[in-house]
Amino acid sequence: MPITPARNVIDLRRIATGLALAALLLLVLWIRGLPLLVMILLVSALGLWEFYSLFWGPRGRIPSRICAILLGWGMLYLTWIHRPQDALVCLGAGFVLASMSFLFRWDVIEDDNAFAASGIFMAGLAYIPLLLLPATYLSTTKLIFVIAAVAISDTAAYFVGTRFGHHKLWPRVSPNKSSEGAVGSLVACVLFCAVYGEIYGKTGWFSFALLGIAVNAFAQVGDLFESALKRSVNIKDSGNLLPGHGGILDRADSLLFAMPMVAVVDQWFFFF
Repeated sequence: MPITPARNVIDLRRIATGLALAALLLLVLWIRGLPLLVMILLVSALGLWEFYSLFWGPRGRIPSRICAILLGWGMLYLTWIHRPQDALVCLGAGFVLASMSFLFRWDVIEDDNAFAASGIFMAGLAYIPLLLLPATYLSTTKLIFVIAAVAISDTAAYFVGTRFGHHKLWPRVSPNKSSEGAVGSLVACVLFCAVYGEIYGKTGWFSFALLGIAVNAFAQVGDLFESALKRSVNIKDSGNLLPGHGGILDRADSLLFAMPMVAVVDQWFFFF
């Protein structure tokens, strides 16, 4: 579906923010330890706050948000100290609390939509802290690989889409994303992964190229999923914390889907 000429204006704020985030991430990953844990917990808290703001407004259901943040922190910290079975208990506790909230709310007001709030509460826990769990145990090398692959995918999609984008990818979900940007994202990610695999990998460039296809596919689905969430509530950005990018979710959406995939693949194949 043809669209009007490509947007040729490059957002310098976006570039500056991206470079600053990259520098901060590299520093934290180099130090690792407590700074990495603090960053993971901070991303989880901010991401949850933004997610719930999409559905409950900026100040809606504050106690539920705080409860979700604490449960998310519990999941992440317990995985960090190598107790993932207890992290699942936190997720189960969240479901019990959400179920009790629905039960008593429905019993009082008999609202047909009473379960919606409980579903949103659990969706936040599954979407953000649960998908962030691999960040607590993947090695520095693996984290740098997946973060770099996703960042290169996003950067290529932005620049190629801005310069050459003439056909909308999925207008109902994300009006600004183009098919050209999606192809550029895929090509850049595969090239990066192939080169990385040839230099550092244990399995060579071809298997890493296949991994790059998977990383890019999950990254693009994660991006589109977050876009669909925003469109469902008629909001452009999940927040305004990051100039040129929007909120934490706008920046981490692709990584949230790609990182667990890499963690699962890493359990079965020895890429690194």
